[in-house]
Amino acid sequence: MQRLTGLDEMYLALDTPRTTGHVAGVAVFEPGDGPTGGRLEFLRNRVAERLPVLDLLRWTLQSVPFGLDQRHWVETGEVDLTHHVVGVTVPMPGTEEQFHEVVDEIMAEHLPRDRPMWRIYLVEGLEGGRFAYVVKITHGLTDGSALWAIYDLLSDDPVEKATARPAEVLRGRRRQAELVKRGLQGLVAKPVEFLRLQGDLIAWAKGQVDREGWATVPRTALRVLPGSLPAPIAGVLRKVAGAGADQIDPLMPTMSPPASPFNGAVTNNLGITTADLGIGDLRTIGKKVGGTINDAVLAVVAGGLRAYMADHGTVPDEPLVGSAPISWRTGEEVDRWANHVWMLFLPLPTHLEDPIARLQFAHDAATRAKTTWDNMPSHLMRRAAGLVPSAVMAPGARIMTALPIGMVPRMYNVAVSNVKGPRVAPTYGGAQMQEYFLYGFLTPGCGILVGGMSLGDRMLLGTTACRDIVPDYRRLPDYFQASLQELLAAPAPS
Repeated sequence: MQRLTGLDEMYLALDTPRTTGHVAGVAVFEPGDGPTGGRLEFLRNRVAERLPVLDLLRWTLQSVPFGLDQRHWVETGEVDLTHHVVGVTVPMPGTEEQFHEVVDEIMAEHLPRDRPMWRIYLVEGLEGGRFAYVVKITHGLTDGSALWAIYDLLSDDPVEKATARPAEVLRGRRRQAELVKRGLQGLVAKPVEFLRLQGDLIAWAKGQVDREGWATVPRTALRVLPGSLPAPIAGVLRKVAGAGADQIDPLMPTMSPPASPFNGAVTNNLGITTADLGIGDLRTIGKKVGGTINDAVLAVVAGGLRAYMADHGTVPDEPLVGSAPISWRTGEEVDRWANHVWMLFLPLPTHLEDPIARLQFAHDAATRAKTTWDNMPSHLMRRAAGLVPSAVMAPGARIMTALPIGMVPRMYNVAVSNVKGPRVAPTYGGAQMQEYFLYGFLTPGCGILVGGMSLGDRMLLGTTACRDIVPDYRRLPDYFQASLQELLAAPAPS
């Protein structure tokens, strides 16, 4: 049994008749060797075998009685694998576009709330005899980074040596009594945790003062206040903050991101497309400015989005604002399957024409954004998010999804993520995974998420787009490939 946090409730509230609130990991396999017998039978048997270590797949959503403001994921007695693990076939000839359309249809379906909120699909009929798995789960239960943990625990030789958690199934009055007990414990614990949080915040502030002196006060203000702060106030703060203050970026670059073709009222009319990039190419690009693969990914995405906007109207004179998920996971969480993710905001150099200038800008912006995050009490922010009641988080999220076009606020323009995957691909019944990409979750107002996931020496850059906002999204892989080649050809700065 696991209580939903405020973040869990927020994501669950974004699953509405108009929008969908789930994420998925998609794995593609070559025909070759594979499980003996039927592929669907193998997959169902494998899931049944691993359910003891995948307790999140055994949970259903339950509310605490008597109006207590809490909900829990609770053990169910049985998991109907004929419902949760299903097979679908791509129409002939099984092109990549047809495959993506089938995945789009899978992701458009809502997950019923009276069952465990996940499904795994075996997708057959891809060109060349290939097949795929789609692991789909509600974002209200866990974040996208946990998808790979699920794949790992379903593989032939899991990296994580997980310990089985025995099912504790409570029914009827026993379940109601346990929920009430936990609800009351939560009510008592919140004030205590709030007081502890205040003490820990004071301790953090003292540590900051020890490192930065009293300049930490204006420096923290520069980090917390948005980048659109009036220039005179920002100038005074930077002067008081002393040397190096010009290198401090705020957590939120601006409260008013530029207008872009990627913002609008998000619906459940989503589409996925992918671009295949070489890790070696990305590493070569990053090294041109002393940067990383992540810097290269940001520059590739910025160049592709710039070219897309140039062909679809206009390019804003200021950088787009990107949102990058940052994980709070330490590996020691008791509630390991809850949402442990926050957002890191940074400017994307879509306003720069020169590819090396874009790369340098991306490197500098990512470095400063990470430095800002490291100088914030992120560990305390995580705990504070857990104290936010669902009565606050959920209604606000629902209102955002219901706003008409033109009234949805722009918090940022595009979501960008980059996750390092394994060097050695896992196998399932002897079939080795060849490709892996993420089907992202779109928040209200932002119609596009570009997510990279590496596997071996390749990275699939998956773009999840709302087709009602970005109807020409299928062209984006070509723009990203052109941006990659432009960066490879550009000479490194002297």
